[in-house]
Amino acid sequence: MYDDLLPALRCPTCFATPNLRDPRRDAAGEILSGTLHCACSAIYPIRDGIADFLGPPRPPTIAQLTNELPATAWAYERLWRPFALTLLSGESFPYHRELALVTGWVGAVRGGLFVDVACSNGLYARALARAIGHAPGHVVGIDHALPMLQEARQRARAAGVRVSYLRASAQALPVASGAASGVTIGGSLNEIGDLDACLHEVRRILADDGRFVTMTLLSAQGAIGRVVQRAVSAGGIVFWSREDLLQRFRAAGLFPQRDEQYGIVLFTLACPSSPS
Repeated sequence: MYDDLLPALRCPTCFATPNLRDPRRDAAGEILSGTLHCACSAIYPIRDGIADFLGPPRPPTIAQLTNELPATAWAYERLWRPFALTLLSGESFPYHRELALVTGWVGAVRGGLFVDVACSNGLYARALARAIGHAPGHVVGIDHALPMLQEARQRARAAGVRVSYLRASAQALPVASGAASGVTIGGSLNEIGDLDACLHEVRRILADDGRFVTMTLLSAQGAIGRVVQRAVSAGGIVFWSREDLLQRFRAAGLFPQRDEQYGIVLFTLACPSSPS
């Protein structure tokens, strides 16, 4: 975690600004250890550069439990993610195409605070940090799974980009209201748990001119796809129709401005104000 994030941090319980105590930083300025103390008596530790707002793991579904496994974190970007969208969309969809779309739609070049929710190995977070470039701004990646965050931090450091990482719930983001210029979620909406609570949190932290960009998997139309989705839904993975998903966005105050569908993969840009 970096000092850039401290002004935007909030206690997820009482929304007060926590105070950093006993920080230890490395030569690059990353806060490696310390504690965040809140007026409500909550104390959040920082260990190995990651601030923990959750405590002991309590994953409610098989899908979220799987993400808590170190083997899953190791394999995610090495074995699955580079090929995932090509497989799911039915056309060539390499990283450079996906990341250009996401960073462009969210407007990373504007600078400001960008929050990558359910960040996994930090693929979007790293892309956002690179896209911000020399503009004033910072990126924070948030996930419930510590092994995913540890892998994400290692990858960010190896790539030479500054990204803060927090362990927190998508339904209780430790970020100040209206602080985010942009929020991204890449595929994790399907296993996020309480979707509506997550979307309301995204709306809360977004600035009035902020942008929300997601990549989500829709309900399959083919017989084989429906069988596969029914099987994985037992583990807590949920699929929606495009219409149902976008209606849930609107109900949370996130108004779709643009969307593009490739196979069952839907990219959506939503904003706190309705289209003119």
